[in-house]
Amino acid sequence: MSSAALIEIVLISTPGIELSGLLCRPDSTPRGLIVALPGGGVSAGYWDSPSRPQRSLLRLGARLGFSVLALDRPGYGASRDHDPARLDLASQSEYLFDAIQSWRARERCGESTFLIGHSVGGILALMMAAHERASMLSAVDVLGVPFRYPATAAAAAVASLPAAGGRVPLVTRDTRRWLLFGPEGTYDEAAFEYDCTCGRPVPELEYRDGLAAPAIWPDVLPAIRIPVQITAAEFECMQATGVELLDEVRALLRNSPHVITHLQRASGHNASQHHIARAYHLRAVAFFEECMR
Repeated sequence: MSSAALIEIVLISTPGIELSGLLCRPDSTPRGLIVALPGGGVSAGYWDSPSRPQRSLLRLGARLGFSVLALDRPGYGASRDHDPARLDLASQSEYLFDAIQSWRARERCGESTFLIGHSVGGILALMMAAHERASMLSAVDVLGVPFRYPATAAAAAVASLPAAGGRVPLVTRDTRRWLLFGPEGTYDEAAFEYDCTCGRPVPELEYRDGLAAPAIWPDVLPAIRIPVQITAAEFECMQATGVELLDEVRALLRNSPHVITHLQRASGHNASQHHIARAYHLRAVAFFEECMR
């Protein structure tokens, strides 16, 4: 199967916003829809891997029978010039529900809709799972969510990024490698170079909400009543990680009917650009299979 022909650039219009994204369709009628939300300062391309197509969530999900829609979140891509006062995460959640509803109305998607989110996209996925409109979703999978910020140089660096013109600009290549990637040998240079091409300035309100995220979890997580899978990267340096943290999060998800937690070995924050990307993506799709309606 050709690795290049599978990816389409799409636009989704709603009354409040127009979003761009990348789509990968299965060869037959979709068994379900996977909506992928990238993290802060990253385009929808995060979920692809042109030089290593076996690591691409878009291509993998389509080969397993799902329609996979990776979105440029509000404030990125086609909505880059959207009102900056409406780019807080609560507003983004509403826009994303509207976009999913609009997409499902126009496309064959299968009965189930799954949400996978990375970093800030993971914060949004969990907020959406706790939302009154969460019945639209069958399950969520997240990685890289800041449940707690430790007293480390990396966390301090993230908290002190400057903002100009309502945006936090791109960090340097060296800083990107330090914050987002694991040790040498857990990724290759082609993946790092591709990841750099996906970088985008971060809306300031999104950035502020991301920093404040640890305070919301005691209210948000117990409100989730759909299945959840949460993964933490072994070599995460910007936020807390480890089995004990995952156990704390699991306890807060006491009202979810199905919770899986996993510590992803051999990965830094941007897991989808590490050697283990295929393993992580397979685990996410397998979880969605368990939650099919």
